[in-house]
Amino acid sequence: MRDPYVHAEKTSLPGFGHKAIRALITDALGVAPDLPKTVGTGCGLRRPLASTSTVPEEITCLACREWLRGECLFWADAAARALELATEADRLGSSPTADELRAEERTYRALAARSEVAR
Repeated sequence: MRDPYVHAEKTSLPGFGHKAIRALITDALGVAPDLPKTVGTGCGLRRPLASTSTVPEEITCLACREWLRGECLFWADAAARALELATEADRLGSSPTADELRAEERTYRALAARSEVAR
């Protein structure tokens, strides 16, 4: 039976999949590594890379969209906490900067909003 759904590609950072990692390696080293044939998904299945996505609007599996939303909110909270710790300790001159942390938090919150399932 063919799976009609597009699943969320399960990666360490939401929105940044195997194709983006391959592009980084290719740009840095000039060598293009092979992409995996199958990848893990947010709903716990393994599916062909071609039937997965990192773009919330393309994901049709509801369990994967919920997983992606949760991951995005986790990383947004992590950025917010890192900013909070940096401002408490007056370490804003170190890397990453406060503006970078705020931008990262906004990015992940926007990604989470895009992956929210309408009820």
